[in-house]
Amino acid sequence: MGRSDSLGMLWFKPSFKKKFSQIKGGWSPSQVLELLGGPMEMEDSEIPLGSDWGDQPEMTFRMKPGDAVQQWMFEDKGEYYYLWFAKVSYADDDPWRVTLIKKTSRPIAK
Repeated sequence: MGRSDSLGMLWFKPSFKKKFSQIKGGWSPSQVLELLGGPMEMEDSEIPLGSDWGDQPEMTFRMKPGDAVQQWMFEDKGEYYYLWFAKVSYADDDPWRVTLIKKTSRPIAK
């Protein structure tokens, strides 16, 4: 019984939602690409001056106005999945790391 159950699960492919939930703050872009593939949209920008956006409690890395930020957006089954990357000083290979993760039912306005 156990053997046939485990063999039967080989066809199972985790949903995008399940894979997205595995991403943690501190992941590199290459780790995200390996798990999810490329994003639907990518945007490079800066935290606006006078903004407290970079000080949200759920952020892995605090950011201040003027800091560079990358936003990646994925869409799956009418749900929108966002990742924001902060530039960190400790990373030797790629300085960008996931700092904020959100899922919404509508695209976030630019």
